[in-house]
Amino acid sequence: MCLCFLASSCSATKEQQLEDELADFRTWVSNTTSNIADRTEEDWERARADFKMRTQELDQKEDQFSQELKQDYQNLKQEFQSADEEFQRNLDEPGLAEWERGLLDRWADFATINESNVREAYITFMENVRAKSDSWNDQDWEMAKRVLEELNQRKSEINGDIPTDTEVKIKALQMEFRTLETAADVTDNN
Repeated sequence: MCLCFLASSCSATKEQQLEDELADFRTWVSNTTSNIADRTEEDWERARADFKMRTQELDQKEDQFSQELKQDYQNLKQEFQSADEEFQRNLDEPGLAEWERGLLDRWADFATINESNVREAYITFMENVRAKSDSWNDQDWEMAKRVLEELNQRKSEINGDIPTDTEVKIKALQMEFRTLETAADVTDNN
């Protein structure tokens, strides 16, 4: 009887220890992700390294977690990864605005794009892509792709009816972009 009590006491203590470790991780994730806009790049790199170290330790113990703790742990890891993606987007924002101006010219102010001029915005974008893309690396293509995604987002927000011939032209320009991007990938790999 005494042995059963000890065994159950040990497992309860072990479970409590795991819960405490996860609670510490939860607090760390919360504190780390609560103010990402105020963090420097160096500071965030330290947080990333800390996250990696902490998750490596917890990953080794994950098979001992209850289902509830496993789910909680996965949610916390996802919370940090989402914050990491947000931090990267915040770093890229100044660069993105510059790319928008460089590829869209006067259409970089998305608010000016409507159903009657959206075609011109895409034409301007592709004219600039054709003119500049010969010297682009993978990061440049990523930025151009983000500008296209922003332009596509603006197009989806337009309330008016976009004429069918405009839709067809835009699809052709989008396909041309993908073709140029794919050709650049193939060239890079050779």
